[in-house]
Amino acid sequence: MKIRNILLAVLLAGTTISANAAQQAVKNTGAIKAPKAKSLDDLLKLVKQNKLKQSNVNKEREARFKRERNNQRALLNAAKAEKKREEDRSERLKAQMTVNEKALAEMIEKRDIKAGSLGEMIGVVKTVAGNTASSIKNSIVSVQYPNRHQDLAKLAATKEFPQIPEIRSLWVAMQNEMTEQGKVVKFDTSIINTEGRKEDRNVTRVGAFNLLSGDEYLVYDGSTQDVKQLVRSPHERNTKLIPGYQSATSGVAPLALDPTRGGILTLEVKRESWPERVRNNAGGVGVAIGVVLFIGLLIVLERLIVLLTLKGKMSSQAKSSTPGNNPLGRIMAVYLANKDDDVENLELKLDEAVLKETPKIERGITIVKVFAAVAPLMGLLGTVTGMIETFQSITLYGTGDPKIMAGGISTALITTVLGIVAALPLILAHSFVSGLSKGLLHMLEEQSTGLIAQHEENSGA
Repeated sequence: MKIRNILLAVLLAGTTISANAAQQAVKNTGAIKAPKAKSLDDLLKLVKQNKLKQSNVNKEREARFKRERNNQRALLNAAKAEKKREEDRSERLKAQMTVNEKALAEMIEKRDIKAGSLGEMIGVVKTVAGNTASSIKNSIVSVQYPNRHQDLAKLAATKEFPQIPEIRSLWVAMQNEMTEQGKVVKFDTSIINTEGRKEDRNVTRVGAFNLLSGDEYLVYDGSTQDVKQLVRSPHERNTKLIPGYQSATSGVAPLALDPTRGGILTLEVKRESWPERVRNNAGGVGVAIGVVLFIGLLIVLERLIVLLTLKGKMSSQAKSSTPGNNPLGRIMAVYLANKDDDVENLELKLDEAVLKETPKIERGITIVKVFAAVAPLMGLLGTVTGMIETFQSITLYGTGDPKIMAGGISTALITTVLGIVAALPLILAHSFVSGLSKGLLHMLEEQSTGLIAQHEENSGA
């Protein structure tokens, strides 16, 4: 009984699986869903029906595949035929292109023969047009008459023979440029100031050389077609003539012109003044030289005041018999205090008094002399330091770019100049102060010798 039940269950499971497969096949083919079995007889009937339907579905699939295969074969044949037609067309086009190239070469040869020297003339016209377009684009005259170069640039770039009107326009443009180069014209235009903003200005164009506005020069940038204000004014020797030239109404007025049409002005703006050179290149050695010069001049100034004051007092003292508070007065006081001594003792006393006054008169003069000798040596030290930096730059970067070596060379030369500049006034001041002090000492010795001689005369009498 149990075996029968097991076999029945297996049969039902297989039938269910077959029924599900059949239903799925029916669903895929769009058929009506089969009814469920209620008994074993119904199940057997359904199995047979599903088997029949499955067979029909397979036949229909096979027929559809054969139809589609025939269609694909037709498409393949059509594609092959199209390919053959295109290959034939390509061969025809290649043959036609060969014929056309030969015909074109013959036509070009005929054209060159007919053109003769005209072809060389056309090349010259295009070259001149290109050069003239570039020159006019960068010309200051284009500030007043902008975009004149565009037609000439098109003429230079065209591949066709230029026509008579185009050649005539080239001639007119060249003649107009030459004419405008000999004029001084005032007109209004926009410039770019140092802040990068545009502003309207009245500009004076001096031929094709310079642009002036007020009392300053302007530069023209041909690449951007803009008029720009210089970052700073050139040296005064270049700008001091502008106001007089601007105010002139007739005749001839002097003006500094830039024949490079702005190139020299741009370089002049970058030129450093002497204070800037000293500030940028002197370094620590330059500062030390400046300190030495400053201290030396202070000492010289103090000595001048003191010595000139003493000279005045001593001159007044020489006219008076009453001793005062000055070197000569103190020597006279020593003489009066020891006038009863013998000549030798009095001479020693006066010599001692002169020696006491000598350091006060000569104080600081030796320091000025030392400073005058040290300043060039400090400049030499800066020179050696700058050359060391230059050689180090050469070692690292080579000699391809002179700007790399410029810093060390500038330091070397500037410190040498500063040392000489500091030494010259110190040497002159030392000579003057030293001569003044020697004059005072000579006056003291002269007066002391006179007092001794007077004492000896009085003793002999």
